[in-house]
Amino acid sequence: MITTRSIFTLLSIALVALLAACGGGTASNSSPTPTTEAPPTRTPRPTVAANPAATAAPTTATEPTAAAGGVTERPPVTSTETDFTALGNVQVEMKINGLLKTEGQADEPIKLTFLEIWLQNGNRSLTIESDSPDTGFSRLIYIQIGDQAYQYVESGTDRNCLNMTGSDMFAGSILTPDSLIGDLNDARLAERGVQVNGFTTDRYTFNLTEQTLGYQGQANGEIWVSSNPAVVVRHIGELTGTITDNALDESGAPLPLPGALSNLRWEYNVTKLPGNATITLPEVCAQQQATGADIPLPPNVSNQLRMGDLISFETTESAANIAAFYRTEMAAKGWKAGEEVEYGGTFQLSFTKDGRSAAITISTADNKTTVIILLSSS
Repeated sequence: MITTRSIFTLLSIALVALLAACGGGTASNSSPTPTTEAPPTRTPRPTVAANPAATAAPTTATEPTAAAGGVTERPPVTSTETDFTALGNVQVEMKINGLLKTEGQADEPIKLTFLEIWLQNGNRSLTIESDSPDTGFSRLIYIQIGDQAYQYVESGTDRNCLNMTGSDMFAGSILTPDSLIGDLNDARLAERGVQVNGFTTDRYTFNLTEQTLGYQGQANGEIWVSSNPAVVVRHIGELTGTITDNALDESGAPLPLPGALSNLRWEYNVTKLPGNATITLPEVCAQQQATGADIPLPPNVSNQLRMGDLISFETTESAANIAAFYRTEMAAKGWKAGEEVEYGGTFQLSFTKDGRSAAITISTADNKTTVIILLSSS
């Protein structure tokens, strides 16, 4: 059975195959009727200072100019692979709602939200929300603050946070403008000078039929394009079609995906954020950082990882030198030394402080010293 866990694969095939090849269709005068829905209400997403509404509706600050008769032309933005930081601090949101129909099976609703925040200082966050329990999570958040990367997973009542140093979780991110919108070669100009999400834009409509090796279907929608700066500000639409190809599941095994996407609707918005915007960690991640705040780390560590009460990292320093470091630095942080064991070049140190315990294991293999610190409460 095709479950909602496979929806990400389905959407990758359908959206990329259709939207990234928009130039292959034929524009028409059809007026789209996309539908939008509010995101689910849960634990707050990563927040920013004075965060504006995530899905600002098109508003007219000055009277737009209607295009005479509607002209079929290529929009000024031919690629949406945009460096959003050139716009300042920016929020990008994509909502997807629809229904997956598979012969002989119950219809499956699709409801996903992607929210990405880009800050000029290099910090980023990507939030993926799902209303279906079949995905295995209700919210997944990737956060990059300086050299610290976080992965937060919310599933039912479970809240988990993984923190790594020196990792880039955004390589190959699901939410990229180019994969979501593609290169729209033909569209019908509807009006000029429309104020949308703080930009002056031209509005286009499109209606096209696409048939590829793995997907065939029909799409129609509207796109608002700013020429200064050159960026797609808003994109809404609806598609119906059939998945005709196979994909791979999480284990790499073939995943049959024959099915029909009925009324799959999307809404994409780019909005500017205040210049002083910052990203706030989910509560579990913030508490995890606070718990390990008084655990010193030696210089020049690599592969640093924190999850719950566990901290680990690697270093090129010898195990004996790292053991000496912790004897000195833990005492300086108010920790009281307990039992210490050394066997075969591996050190096990223990410390206590204010009803808390820290067990530190230091070992060496392949010219690297690995340190594992386990925190606990008495």
